[in-house]
Amino acid sequence: MPEVDAALTSLVGCGGLLVGAVLDPVSQRLAERSRVDEEARRRESEVTSDDGPGDVPGDPAAPGPPSGPPDEKQPALRHLVPAGRSVPRTVAAAVLTGALWAGAAARFGGHVALGAFLACFAVLAAVALTDLSTRLVPRRLVYPGAALMVAFFVAAAPVDHTAGHLPGAGIAGAAAFSAFFAVWWFVPRGMGFGDVRLAGFIGIATGWLSLLHAYVAFLAGFVAGLAFGVASIAASGGGRRTRIPFAPALALGAVIGVFWGGPIARAVFGPAV
Repeated sequence: MPEVDAALTSLVGCGGLLVGAVLDPVSQRLAERSRVDEEARRRESEVTSDDGPGDVPGDPAAPGPPSGPPDEKQPALRHLVPAGRSVPRTVAAAVLTGALWAGAAARFGGHVALGAFLACFAVLAAVALTDLSTRLVPRRLVYPGAALMVAFFVAAAPVDHTAGHLPGAGIAGAAAFSAFFAVWWFVPRGMGFGDVRLAGFIGIATGWLSLLHAYVAFLAGFVAGLAFGVASIAASGGGRRTRIPFAPALALGAVIGVFWGGPIARAVFGPAV
């Protein structure tokens, strides 16, 4: 871990405040656009008897297995935070992004790879709050974020001498995407395709550090998701089939993996890792 540069950390943290404040309403608009697209596709599928790709609630553009009408016995928690225009939510997004950016600057210093994790944390903060407010993970935010993150990792290879990290990013990203895709394919009502994309995104970011960092990130994400689900169902009085937004738990797991994945992995697997 490089020596902490207080000036860099402060400057990057202030930049994160601005980026978080801008991305939050943008993410909300992208989610609303996705919802409109989904409703249009659903109406079209009800009119036609086309045998094309089925619609999966929460992700209008995802190819996948045919699906029937929404399962009324599987309610979803909604409006955990306000949707649309919300000053408190935008302030929270700004503060969260600023804190994550400052932490990333302290963690990675002035290396080129810092840019990748700034992109990663900006997307994670926006997506987590959007999923809590709309139950959607905007692909129009995840895809550009992933492209920017990969570009920084590739640029860092010759400058920071980190070319050896790229295979881990690719392996973890592909493995996470494939595993979540399999879950979505066989249980499409239990997970939105946005979570599949987000898993691949997180796999790339944490896998660049090491495969053990990625393992810790997803383990922490599942534990956080389980805890959040139990607490939410207990508070709302819902049943075990209640759908819970999973992106915030995955985002939290990614943050844990990036900042503390190494120490956690050594504590679990021994000091040799």
